[in-house]
Amino acid sequence: MRRGLRRGGHTCFVLFRVTVPTFIVMDLLGRLGVVQAIGVACAPFMSIFRLPGEAAIPVLLGCFINVYTATAALGSLGLSGGQITTLGLMLGMAHSLFVETTVLRSAGARALRLLVYRMVMALVVGWAASRLFIGSAP
Repeated sequence: MRRGLRRGGHTCFVLFRVTVPTFIVMDLLGRLGVVQAIGVACAPFMSIFRLPGEAAIPVLLGCFINVYTATAALGSLGLSGGQITTLGLMLGMAHSLFVETTVLRSAGARALRLLVYRMVMALVVGWAASRLFIGSAP
């Protein structure tokens, strides 16, 4: 039991180390207007998924860093349940792309093909989920 508590505590600490700084940086960037500027730039693409432009930040963090960082960034945006569900499904398909593509390549898989497949599926699932969970465009 002690071993399980120790491992659980360690996992919580690791997640805490990733999520809290990300949340703080997102809050700071929001106060400086950077999040809004990114939102304006990404709004045309993100509108395909009925998401605000700012939702591009957790998508990019999830694809290029990891899901935990994306979750922390997502928490600071104040999105609806449907928007969070849509983003979660998209990130479930395409997350940690650099790391996982490298692992797939070293395992002998056709990594580029799988990378493209994951990205296309994330876009298709995001589009479909936005129609089911979000309703009309923001």
